[in-house]
Amino acid sequence: MEPIRLAGPADVLAVLPYQLGYHPSESLVAIALHERQIGLVERIDLPPQDAVEDACTALVPPLLREEPDAVLLVGYESRPGDALPLADAVRDALVAAEVPVLDRLVVRDGRWYAPDCDHGCCPSVGHEQDVPRDVPAVAQFVALEVAPLPGRESLAQLVAADPSRTPAVAAALEDIGARADGRSFGGRAVAVHRLRHLATWAKVLDVAGADQFRGAFELGPEEVALLVAGLRDVELRDAVIAWVCPGTLPFDALSVDLVDALHSCLPEPAWLQGGGERAAVGGRRVLSRLQAVARAVPDDDCAAVLTVLANLAWWLGDGALTRVALDRALQHHPGYRLARLLERMVDLGVRSRPAAEPPPRHGFGSVPGGLSA
Repeated sequence: MEPIRLAGPADVLAVLPYQLGYHPSESLVAIALHERQIGLVERIDLPPQDAVEDACTALVPPLLREEPDAVLLVGYESRPGDALPLADAVRDALVAAEVPVLDRLVVRDGRWYAPDCDHGCCPSVGHEQDVPRDVPAVAQFVALEVAPLPGRESLAQLVAADPSRTPAVAAALEDIGARADGRSFGGRAVAVHRLRHLATWAKVLDVAGADQFRGAFELGPEEVALLVAGLRDVELRDAVIAWVCPGTLPFDALSVDLVDALHSCLPEPAWLQGGGERAAVGGRRVLSRLQAVARAVPDDDCAAVLTVLANLAWWLGDGALTRVALDRALQHHPGYRLARLLERMVDLGVRSRPAAEPPPRHGFGSVPGGLSA
Protein backbone atom coordinates (compact mmCIF):
# COMPACT_ATOMS: atom_id res chain seq x y z
CA MET A 1 0.00 0.00 0.00
CA GLU A 2 1.24 3.48 -0.81
CA PRO A 3 2.19 5.55 2.28
CA ILE A 4 -0.38 8.14 3.31
CA ARG A 5 1.26 11.52 2.75
CA LEU A 6 0.82 14.28 5.31
CA ALA A 7 1.68 17.85 4.34
CA GLY A 8 1.95 19.37 7.82
CA PRO A 9 0.47 19.65 11.33
CA ALA A 10 -3.07 20.31 10.07
CA ASP A 11 -3.00 17.08 8.05
CA VAL A 12 -1.69 15.10 11.05
CA LEU A 13 -4.51 16.38 13.24
CA ALA A 14 -7.10 15.59 10.58
CA VAL A 15 -6.02 11.96 10.18
CA LEU A 16 -5.28 11.13 13.84
CA PRO A 17 -8.91 10.19 14.65
CA TYR A 18 -8.82 7.83 11.65
CA GLN A 19 -5.54 6.36 12.88
CA LEU A 20 -6.92 5.84 16.40
CA GLY A 21 -10.42 4.83 15.31
CA TYR A 22 -12.12 7.54 17.39
CA HIS A 23 -11.89 11.22 18.25
CA PRO A 24 -9.60 11.58 21.29
CA SER A 25 -10.30 13.94 24.18
CA GLU A 26 -8.47 14.76 27.42
CA SER A 27 -5.49 12.79 26.09
CA LEU A 28 -1.89 12.95 25.02
CA VAL A 29 -1.09 11.21 21.74
CA ALA A 30 2.51 10.33 20.87
CA ILE A 31 3.35 9.56 17.24
CA ALA A 32 6.59 7.79 16.31
CA LEU A 33 7.89 9.00 12.95
CA HIS A 34 10.16 7.10 10.57
CA GLU A 35 11.35 9.25 7.66
CA ARG A 36 8.25 11.41 8.12
CA GLN A 37 5.93 8.37 8.00
CA ILE A 38 3.69 7.52 10.94
CA GLY A 39 4.74 4.48 12.96
CA LEU A 40 3.53 3.58 16.46
CA VAL A 41 0.71 5.79 17.77
CA GLU A 42 0.12 5.83 21.54
CA ARG A 43 -2.66 7.55 23.47
CA ILE A 44 -3.00 8.03 27.21
CA ASP A 45 -5.54 9.86 29.37
CA LEU A 46 -4.35 13.15 30.82
CA PRO A 47 -3.42 12.27 34.42
CA PRO A 48 -3.76 14.35 37.59
CA GLN A 49 -0.61 16.24 38.51
CA ASP A 50 0.57 13.63 41.02
CA ALA A 51 0.39 10.87 38.37
CA VAL A 52 2.24 12.62 35.55
CA GLU A 53 5.47 10.69 36.18
CA ASP A 54 3.66 7.34 36.11
CA ALA A 55 1.90 8.24 32.85
CA CYS A 56 5.22 9.30 31.32
CA THR A 57 6.82 6.03 32.41
CA ALA A 58 4.04 4.08 30.70
CA LEU A 59 4.18 6.07 27.46
CA VAL A 60 7.88 6.50 26.71
CA PRO A 61 9.45 2.96 26.71
CA PRO A 62 7.35 1.63 23.77
CA LEU A 63 8.32 4.74 21.80
CA LEU A 64 12.00 4.13 22.47
CA ARG A 65 11.72 0.50 21.35
CA GLU A 66 10.41 1.78 18.00
CA GLU A 67 13.70 3.67 17.49
CA PRO A 68 11.92 6.53 15.71
CA ASP A 69 13.65 9.33 13.84
CA ALA A 70 11.46 11.76 15.80
CA VAL A 71 8.25 11.94 17.84
CA LEU A 72 5.28 14.26 17.49
CA LEU A 73 3.21 14.98 20.62
CA VAL A 74 -0.43 16.10 20.45
CA GLY A 75 -2.40 17.08 23.54
CA TYR A 76 -6.21 17.17 23.56
CA GLU A 77 -7.66 19.32 26.33
CA SER A 78 -10.82 21.19 27.26
CA ARG A 79 -9.09 23.66 29.60
CA PRO A 80 -5.99 25.66 28.65
CA GLY A 81 -2.80 24.11 30.01
CA ASP A 82 -4.20 20.72 31.04
CA ALA A 83 -2.14 18.79 28.48
CA LEU A 84 1.18 20.56 29.05
CA PRO A 85 2.43 18.87 32.27
CA LEU A 86 2.43 15.42 30.65
CA ALA A 87 3.62 16.81 27.31
CA ASP A 88 6.53 18.48 29.13
CA ALA A 89 7.46 15.29 30.97
CA VAL A 90 7.34 13.14 27.84
CA ARG A 91 9.34 15.67 25.84
CA ASP A 92 12.02 15.83 28.53
CA ALA A 93 12.24 12.02 28.74
CA LEU A 94 12.56 11.66 24.98
CA VAL A 95 15.19 14.38 24.70
CA ALA A 96 17.15 12.74 27.53
CA ALA A 97 17.06 9.50 25.48
CA GLU A 98 18.32 11.46 22.45
CA VAL A 99 15.05 11.10 20.53
CA PRO A 100 14.09 14.40 18.85
CA VAL A 101 10.62 15.82 19.46
CA LEU A 102 9.60 17.20 16.08
CA ASP A 103 6.82 19.35 17.49
CA ARG A 104 4.18 19.62 20.19
CA LEU A 105 0.62 20.57 19.35
CA VAL A 106 -2.40 21.25 21.54
CA VAL A 107 -6.01 20.83 20.36
CA ARG A 108 -8.80 22.66 22.16
CA ASP A 109 -12.30 23.79 21.13
CA GLY A 110 -11.83 23.12 17.43
CA ARG A 111 -8.50 24.96 17.21
CA TRP A 112 -4.90 23.87 17.43
CA TYR A 113 -1.91 25.58 18.97
CA ALA A 114 1.86 25.18 18.76
CA PRO A 115 3.14 26.09 22.25
CA ASP A 116 6.81 25.77 21.24
CA CYS A 117 6.61 27.89 18.09
CA ASP A 118 9.14 30.73 18.32
CA HIS A 119 9.09 31.84 14.67
CA GLY A 120 6.10 34.14 14.99
CA CYS A 121 4.10 32.10 12.46
CA CYS A 122 1.56 30.66 14.92
CA PRO A 123 -1.05 33.12 16.18
CA SER A 124 -1.80 33.18 19.90
CA VAL A 125 -5.43 32.43 19.10
CA GLY A 126 -4.37 29.23 17.34
CA HIS A 127 -5.40 27.78 13.99
CA GLU A 128 -8.85 26.55 13.09
CA GLN A 129 -8.85 22.80 12.47
CA ASP A 130 -9.34 21.77 8.85
CA VAL A 131 -12.56 20.08 7.81
CA PRO A 132 -11.54 16.43 7.20
CA ARG A 133 -13.01 16.35 3.69
CA ASP A 134 -10.58 19.11 2.71
CA VAL A 135 -7.54 16.99 3.64
CA PRO A 136 -6.45 14.65 0.80
CA ALA A 137 -5.02 12.05 3.21
CA VAL A 138 -8.48 11.55 4.76
CA ALA A 139 -9.80 10.30 1.42
CA GLN A 140 -7.27 7.47 1.59
CA PHE A 141 -8.62 6.37 4.98
CA VAL A 142 -12.18 6.53 3.63
CA ALA A 143 -11.09 4.28 0.76
CA LEU A 144 -9.87 1.82 3.40
CA GLU A 145 -13.37 1.82 4.96
CA VAL A 146 -12.13 3.59 8.09
CA ALA A 147 -14.38 6.08 9.88
CA PRO A 148 -13.61 7.46 13.36
CA LEU A 149 -16.13 7.05 16.16
CA PRO A 150 -17.14 9.90 18.48
CA GLY A 151 -14.99 8.63 21.38
CA ARG A 152 -13.38 5.65 23.07
CA GLU A 153 -16.68 4.75 24.73
CA SER A 154 -18.18 4.23 21.27
CA LEU A 155 -15.23 2.01 20.38
CA ALA A 156 -15.93 -0.19 23.41
CA GLN A 157 -19.52 -0.63 22.22
CA LEU A 158 -18.22 -2.34 19.08
CA VAL A 159 -17.31 -5.37 21.19
CA ALA A 160 -19.88 -5.05 24.02
CA ALA A 161 -22.47 -7.77 24.55
CA ASP A 162 -25.76 -7.17 22.71
CA PRO A 163 -28.57 -8.29 25.05
CA SER A 164 -30.88 -8.82 22.07
CA ARG A 165 -28.57 -11.56 20.73
CA THR A 166 -26.70 -13.14 23.65
CA PRO A 167 -29.58 -15.17 25.19
CA ALA A 168 -30.09 -17.18 21.99
CA VAL A 169 -26.36 -17.87 21.74
CA ALA A 170 -26.24 -18.87 25.43
CA ALA A 171 -29.07 -21.35 24.80
CA ALA A 172 -27.26 -22.75 21.75
CA LEU A 173 -24.06 -23.16 23.79
CA GLU A 174 -26.00 -24.98 26.50
CA ASP A 175 -27.45 -27.31 23.87
CA ILE A 176 -23.96 -28.02 22.47
CA GLY A 177 -22.72 -28.77 25.99
CA ALA A 178 -25.66 -31.08 26.69
CA ARG A 179 -25.03 -33.07 23.51
CA ALA A 180 -21.34 -33.42 24.42
CA ASP A 181 -21.89 -34.52 28.03
CA GLY A 182 -20.72 -38.03 28.73
CA ARG A 183 -19.02 -38.47 25.37
CA SER A 184 -15.39 -39.35 24.91
CA PHE A 185 -13.87 -38.13 21.68
CA GLY A 186 -11.15 -40.11 19.94
CA GLY A 187 -8.78 -38.82 17.27
CA ARG A 188 -11.16 -39.15 14.32
CA ALA A 189 -14.10 -37.62 16.20
CA VAL A 190 -11.94 -34.66 17.23
CA ALA A 191 -10.89 -34.14 13.61
CA VAL A 192 -14.52 -34.19 12.45
CA HIS A 193 -15.55 -31.66 15.08
CA ARG A 194 -12.65 -29.39 14.17
CA LEU A 195 -13.63 -29.47 10.51
CA ARG A 196 -17.15 -28.44 11.47
CA HIS A 197 -15.88 -25.52 13.54
CA LEU A 198 -13.44 -24.44 10.82
CA ALA A 199 -16.23 -24.47 8.24
CA THR A 200 -18.01 -21.86 10.36
CA TRP A 201 -14.81 -19.83 10.69
CA ALA A 202 -14.58 -19.86 6.90
CA LYS A 203 -17.82 -17.88 6.74
CA VAL A 204 -16.27 -15.19 8.95
CA LEU A 205 -12.98 -15.01 7.09
CA ASP A 206 -14.26 -15.12 3.51
CA VAL A 207 -14.27 -11.39 2.71
CA ALA A 208 -12.47 -11.47 -0.65
CA GLY A 209 -15.54 -10.51 -2.69
CA ALA A 210 -16.55 -6.85 -2.37
CA ASP A 211 -20.17 -7.53 -3.33
CA GLN A 212 -20.78 -10.02 -0.53
CA PHE A 213 -19.74 -7.46 2.09
CA ARG A 214 -22.33 -4.88 1.07
CA GLY A 215 -25.07 -6.60 3.00
CA ALA A 216 -25.07 -6.85 6.78
CA PHE A 217 -23.03 -9.77 8.10
CA GLU A 218 -24.59 -11.84 10.84
CA LEU A 219 -24.26 -15.45 11.89
CA GLY A 220 -27.15 -17.31 13.47
CA PRO A 221 -27.03 -18.24 17.19
CA GLU A 222 -26.06 -21.84 16.43
CA GLU A 223 -23.17 -20.73 14.22
CA VAL A 224 -21.88 -18.26 16.82
CA ALA A 225 -22.14 -20.99 19.45
CA LEU A 226 -20.11 -23.32 17.21
CA LEU A 227 -17.35 -20.70 16.94
CA VAL A 228 -17.27 -20.23 20.72
CA ALA A 229 -17.40 -23.95 21.51
CA GLY A 230 -14.61 -24.61 19.02
CA LEU A 231 -12.31 -22.13 20.73
CA ARG A 232 -12.54 -24.16 23.94
CA ASP A 233 -10.19 -26.51 22.09
CA VAL A 234 -6.95 -24.65 22.87
CA GLU A 235 -5.04 -26.08 19.91
CA LEU A 236 -7.85 -25.08 17.55
CA ARG A 237 -7.94 -21.60 19.09
CA ASP A 238 -4.20 -21.25 18.58
CA ALA A 239 -4.54 -22.54 15.02
CA VAL A 240 -7.14 -19.90 14.17
CA ILE A 241 -4.87 -17.17 15.56
CA ALA A 242 -1.91 -18.59 13.66
CA TRP A 243 -3.94 -18.51 10.46
CA VAL A 244 -5.36 -14.98 10.76
CA CYS A 245 -2.10 -13.51 12.15
CA PRO A 246 0.72 -15.23 10.23
CA GLY A 247 3.97 -15.14 12.16
CA THR A 248 2.34 -14.77 15.57
CA LEU A 249 2.15 -18.43 16.61
CA PRO A 250 4.50 -21.25 15.52
CA PHE A 251 2.83 -23.70 13.14
CA ASP A 252 5.19 -26.48 14.17
CA ALA A 253 3.46 -26.47 17.55
CA LEU A 254 0.28 -27.69 15.82
CA SER A 255 -0.49 -31.17 14.59
CA VAL A 256 0.10 -31.79 10.89
CA ASP A 257 -3.54 -32.84 10.46
CA LEU A 258 -4.78 -29.59 11.94
CA VAL A 259 -2.52 -27.50 9.69
CA ASP A 260 -3.84 -29.41 6.68
CA ALA A 261 -7.41 -28.82 7.92
CA LEU A 262 -6.74 -25.07 8.03
CA HIS A 263 -5.64 -25.12 4.40
CA SER A 264 -8.61 -27.26 3.41
CA CYS A 265 -11.29 -25.20 5.18
CA LEU A 266 -10.17 -21.60 5.43
CA PRO A 267 -9.65 -18.97 2.72
CA GLU A 268 -6.19 -17.46 2.61
CA PRO A 269 -6.10 -14.25 4.67
CA ALA A 270 -7.45 -11.46 2.46
CA TRP A 271 -5.07 -9.03 4.15
CA LEU A 272 -2.13 -10.87 2.58
CA GLN A 273 -3.52 -10.98 -0.95
CA GLY A 274 -2.16 -8.53 -3.47
CA GLY A 275 -1.07 -5.83 -1.03
CA GLY A 276 -2.28 -2.25 -1.36
CA GLU A 277 -5.78 -1.10 -0.46
CA ARG A 278 -7.30 -4.50 -1.17
CA ALA A 279 -5.26 -6.14 1.57
CA ALA A 280 -5.92 -3.32 4.06
CA VAL A 281 -9.67 -3.42 3.38
CA GLY A 282 -9.68 -7.21 3.81
CA GLY A 283 -8.25 -6.86 7.31
CA ARG A 284 -10.77 -4.17 8.27
CA ARG A 285 -13.65 -6.33 7.04
CA VAL A 286 -12.64 -9.35 9.10
CA LEU A 287 -12.24 -7.13 12.18
CA SER A 288 -15.77 -5.84 11.59
CA ARG A 289 -17.13 -9.38 11.34
CA LEU A 290 -15.34 -10.48 14.50
CA GLN A 291 -16.83 -7.50 16.30
CA ALA A 292 -20.30 -8.64 15.22
CA VAL A 293 -19.55 -12.12 16.56
CA ALA A 294 -18.20 -10.71 19.84
CA ARG A 295 -21.38 -8.69 20.40
CA ALA A 296 -23.43 -11.87 20.12
CA VAL A 297 -21.36 -13.82 22.67
CA PRO A 298 -22.47 -13.87 26.33
CA ASP A 299 -20.00 -12.50 28.87
CA ASP A 300 -19.61 -15.96 30.41
CA ASP A 301 -18.03 -17.23 27.17
CA CYS A 302 -16.49 -14.09 25.67
CA ALA A 303 -12.77 -14.46 26.44
CA ALA A 304 -11.65 -16.69 23.56
CA VAL A 305 -13.47 -14.83 20.77
CA LEU A 306 -12.31 -11.46 22.08
CA THR A 307 -8.73 -12.70 22.33
CA VAL A 308 -8.80 -13.84 18.70
CA LEU A 309 -10.18 -10.42 17.77
CA ALA A 310 -7.57 -8.65 19.88
CA ASN A 311 -4.73 -10.66 18.33
CA LEU A 312 -5.82 -9.72 14.80
CA ALA A 313 -6.37 -6.07 15.74
CA TRP A 314 -2.89 -5.88 17.28
CA TRP A 315 -1.32 -7.70 14.33
CA LEU A 316 -2.95 -5.15 11.99
CA GLY A 317 -1.77 -2.25 14.16
CA ASP A 318 -5.12 -1.24 15.70
CA GLY A 319 -4.08 -0.77 19.32
CA ALA A 320 -7.28 0.99 20.39
CA LEU A 321 -9.52 -1.89 19.29
CA THR A 322 -7.06 -4.35 20.84
CA ARG A 323 -7.42 -2.60 24.19
CA VAL A 324 -11.21 -2.54 24.31
CA ALA A 325 -11.42 -6.21 23.27
CA LEU A 326 -8.97 -7.20 26.01
CA ASP A 327 -10.76 -4.97 28.53
CA ARG A 328 -14.02 -6.89 28.09
CA ALA A 329 -12.31 -10.28 27.99
CA LEU A 330 -10.36 -9.68 31.21
CA GLN A 331 -13.24 -7.98 32.99
CA HIS A 332 -15.21 -11.22 32.83
CA HIS A 333 -12.30 -13.70 32.69
CA PRO A 334 -9.37 -12.14 34.57
CA GLY A 335 -7.45 -15.41 34.56
CA TYR A 336 -7.56 -16.02 30.80
CA ARG A 337 -3.85 -16.48 30.19
CA LEU A 338 -3.62 -15.69 26.49
CA ALA A 339 -5.49 -12.41 27.00
CA ARG A 340 -3.14 -11.54 29.88
CA LEU A 341 -0.10 -12.31 27.76
CA LEU A 342 -1.35 -10.17 24.86
CA GLU A 343 -2.16 -7.36 27.30
CA ARG A 344 1.46 -7.45 28.45
CA MET A 345 2.70 -7.30 24.87
CA VAL A 346 0.47 -4.28 24.21
CA ASP A 347 1.77 -2.59 27.37
CA LEU A 348 5.31 -3.11 26.10
CA GLY A 349 4.49 -2.13 22.52
CA VAL A 350 5.66 -5.52 21.20
CA ARG A 351 3.99 -6.49 17.93
CA SER A 352 4.65 -9.33 15.51
CA ARG A 353 5.70 -8.16 12.08
CA PRO A 354 3.08 -9.07 9.47
CA ALA A 355 4.20 -12.00 7.34
CA ALA A 356 4.30 -11.63 3.58
CA GLU A 357 3.16 -15.16 2.80
CA PRO A 358 0.11 -17.26 3.76
CA PRO A 359 0.58 -19.83 6.53
CA PRO A 360 2.71 -22.86 5.56
CA ARG A 361 1.46 -26.40 5.05
CA HIS A 362 2.52 -29.29 7.27
CA GLY A 363 3.84 -27.09 10.05
CA PHE A 364 7.01 -25.94 8.27
CA GLY A 365 8.37 -22.41 8.10
CA SER A 366 7.23 -21.39 11.57
CA VAL A 367 8.29 -18.31 13.47
CA PRO A 368 9.53 -18.99 17.03
CA GLY A 369 8.06 -17.30 20.06
CA GLY A 370 4.31 -17.94 20.11
CA LEU A 371 1.59 -16.63 22.42
CA SER A 372 -0.01 -19.93 23.31
CA ALA A 373 -1.19 -20.10 26.89
